[in-house]
Amino acid sequence: MRLCILTAALVGLSQIPASGQEIIGSSRGQSLQGTWISQLTAPNGDVTLFEVGTFYPDGSYTGANVNPSHSPHVGVWLRIGDRKFAFTVMFFTRDEKGVFNGIVKARGVLTLSEDLKTYDSAMERVLMDTGGRELQVIGGIRGSSVRMNVESRRFPPPE
Repeated sequence: MRLCILTAALVGLSQIPASGQEIIGSSRGQSLQGTWISQLTAPNGDVTLFEVGTFYPDGSYTGANVNPSHSPHVGVWLRIGDRKFAFTVMFFTRDEKGVFNGIVKARGVLTLSEDLKTYDSAMERVLMDTGGRELQVIGGIRGSSVRMNVESRRFPPPE
């Protein structure tokens, strides 16, 4: 039963229209496409997580954070306005023995900076049990992210 609910949840996410690259209004070149380094802050102000994730042109997302109890993150994104994007991401949690013990869904809105190199986000986290039943919704989570760029080597190769 649990497997059916989890499979249905993932299939449902995969059926969301993938139009992250869609241009709305007259603004051009606004996209989340690429890899981002993110820092999340809990409602009490504590920095809670660091994450690296990639937004793909088809409106999908994959990422991972530093918490060893979290599975890789999968999700979808959609442009909803001038430098504004909505997103939904899901991942699974495990206990200290590696046993599946819950599902987390994060949903929110992010605002891309004018120079397109950073974004700020506001989100809520939905905690679910292993059957997908909602247990708690935590709002007020903030994030800030920077676009990852290719860097030159510090030490050139020997000639």
